[in-house]
Amino acid sequence: MKTRSLWPLVAFLTIPAIFIAGGTLFAAIDPDKLAGHAHYVRNFRILELLRGAIMLAMFGSVIVAWLLACLLLLRSKSRSYGWLPLALLGPIGLVVLALLRDPSPDPCDLYERFKRRLNVFVRVAYETGFFLLGWMLAWQMMLTRREITISAQAAVTGLSRQQILDQQNASSGMWAFGELNDVMYFFVLLYLMRPVGVNVVGSLLKHRGSS
Repeated sequence: MKTRSLWPLVAFLTIPAIFIAGGTLFAAIDPDKLAGHAHYVRNFRILELLRGAIMLAMFGSVIVAWLLACLLLLRSKSRSYGWLPLALLGPIGLVVLALLRDPSPDPCDLYERFKRRLNVFVRVAYETGFFLLGWMLAWQMMLTRREITISAQAAVTGLSRQQILDQQNASSGMWAFGELNDVMYFFVLLYLMRPVGVNVVGSLLKHRGSS
C-alpha cells in the first residue's frame, strides 16, 4: 500500500485533538477564581490575555493542520503545490484535491489503478454518487456523535435527556453551527479515508487470494 496516502489522514485527525486540548486548557484557566486575592485586577487581566492567546494558538494550529493535510494530499498524488490555494475553499477545496489523479502512481496503489480503469462517464457517475453518499453518511455520523454525547452528558450530570435537549435548544444557533462543522469534518474524513480503505481492503484480498 502507498503509505504516503496515510499522512494526510493523520494530519487531519489531529484537528479534533487540537480543539480538545485547547478547549480543556482554556476552561481550566478561570480568572474569576482569583476574586478576593491580592492584585486581583492585574492578575485577572493577565489570565484573560493568556486565555486569548490560547484561543489564537488553538485556531492557528487548526489552520496549520488543515493546510498540512492538503499539502500532504498533494504530495501523495505527486502534484504541484500550486494547487494548495484550493485549501482556502474548505471541504470543497479538499474534494477537488482528492479528485486529482496521480501522474506517477505506485504499482501497489490499488485505488489509483481502480480510478484509471474508469472512463469519463463512469468516473463522473462514481464521484457524484460518492459525494452524495458521503454527505448523507457524514450527517448520520454527526447524529450518532450527538446521541453519544447526550448519553454521556446525562450519565455524568444526572440530567434527563429532555433537560439536555432543552439546554441545547436554548442556544440552538450555536449548536447548529457546531453540528454543521461536524458534518463537514466527517465529510472530509470520508474522502481522506477512501484511498486508504480501498488500498487496505485490496491488499488484504490480494494477500488472501495468493495464500
